[in-house]
Amino acid sequence: MPKVPNKPNVPNGLAHLASLADLARLRKMITRTAQTQSRFALLVVYAVVFVSFFDNHSLLPIIAPYAKSLGASVALVGLIVGAYSAVNLFGNLGAGYWMDRVGRKPPLIAGLAIVGGALALYPFAADPYALLALRVVHGFGAALMSPASLAYIGDAASPKARGRAMAFYGAAIGLTVLIGPPLAGLLRDRFGYAYIFAMLSALMFLVVIPAFLFVGENFSRLERASTSPWRLLQNRRLGLAYTSAFCLMFSLGGLIVFLPFTGQTLGLSSSRVGMLFASFALAAIIVQALPFGRMSDRWGRERAMMLGLALIALSLFALALMQQWETLLLAMFAYGVGFGFLFPAMTALMADETTPQTRGTASGIFTAVYSLGVTVGTSAAGALAWLQQTAQIHPFQVAALVVLIGLAWVVVNARRIAFKSERSSQE
Repeated sequence: MPKVPNKPNVPNGLAHLASLADLARLRKMITRTAQTQSRFALLVVYAVVFVSFFDNHSLLPIIAPYAKSLGASVALVGLIVGAYSAVNLFGNLGAGYWMDRVGRKPPLIAGLAIVGGALALYPFAADPYALLALRVVHGFGAALMSPASLAYIGDAASPKARGRAMAFYGAAIGLTVLIGPPLAGLLRDRFGYAYIFAMLSALMFLVVIPAFLFVGENFSRLERASTSPWRLLQNRRLGLAYTSAFCLMFSLGGLIVFLPFTGQTLGLSSSRVGMLFASFALAAIIVQALPFGRMSDRWGRERAMMLGLALIALSLFALALMQQWETLLLAMFAYGVGFGFLFPAMTALMADETTPQTRGTASGIFTAVYSLGVTVGTSAAGALAWLQQTAQIHPFQVAALVVLIGLAWVVVNARRIAFKSERSSQE
């Protein structure tokens, strides 16, 4: 029987090297796939950020007229408008605490579904009280989305690139300010209220599908631990982020109320007043979308925050003095530049000072302070108007003073923290 020729022997060392090379290629392929999936999940979360703030900003110019069309009194209109913010404020705190126990994904999905359902029912509100109930549900759903998306981005971004990641977060918000209100006004004039609510509801349900399929958790159940919010409030660097957020949103609340009044006093049309807000949003988008958004990653969080607060204070002082539309436009652009420096720095600082086990609660506190600032800023309109009439102090000057107090707080405490850190390192 003829012998079968032997196969050439491959040295064991070469075979081992070949298997190692195959294993290395497999690992690279798995790593690339995971990175691609992670990037796509992050893009989906940015889409969640966009639709959640697009919903809020689109309803700003139409929710009060819609409530009035249902027969609501002026007082009830104010309650309907404010119910969303009030529920959102307290819901942020509970949502942050919850997501440190169940993860980021469940609140994100639940928030999208709740908001989408509430918006779908807006056209069927038979009276103002039904609309009030829907606003409460709507505010609760929104309170789940904001801290969940903020915490997820903080988890996903590396410490050296968090400023850039948060800059995209802020740019998404700025984009909704730029296109939301004018688009909603246009759609209302042409098609009516129901079309706007249906469009916003459809956006929520459109985004919830990829969020459910592709957004994963950033940490396992074994890593989840209970956290006391009071311990987070004792963190001085977190305090800098919270203080800056309050001062920023207090000033923005003042702008929302008094910039249209300023435009009326100067004889500006509604479209020109709208362009003032658009100038702010455009500047914020440009600064955060361009490499300027990485400033806090390179210079440090506190320095970028100080620069942003200083620019905002100066622009507010300028707004109180300007009498021409063109100069007001420049001042609002400068305000947007300050926002573009401040927002990514303070949100990245919040992420720096937390762990995955505490970031949900910290994000909930941050978004609650964010909402509190704009609520106080708008609610103080009566007191600020009285101050302007009696003491000739412009509301924008008061807002600038609040921002300057925040700037001083950041400067002093940042130096204290740096001094203590240097002293402990020497010991």
